[in-house]
Amino acid sequence: MHSRIKRLEELVAGASELIARLKEENVVLRKQVELLTAARNKAASNTAAARELADFKAKVRRRLERICAKIEKANDLQPGLFEEEDEQ
Repeated sequence: MHSRIKRLEELVAGASELIARLKEENVVLRKQVELLTAARNKAASNTAAARELADFKAKVRRRLERICAKIEKANDLQPGLFEEEDEQ
């Protein structure tokens, strides 16, 4: 009977140690999840910023293309207006 009680106490002690170790691992894993969530949110915001920058670049490119088209049209209407002196 005494050996059964001793064995049961050993099992309880082992289970308590295992629970304590699992709690420590849980704390570490929660911190990792928080860090990964923060990194994911930062990456998502960077993606939005990158998309916004690409949209801005596209808008500027379209404006420049329109300006170049106007310059070319004006040059076609008035030859020599935008030509360099070396070419004359």
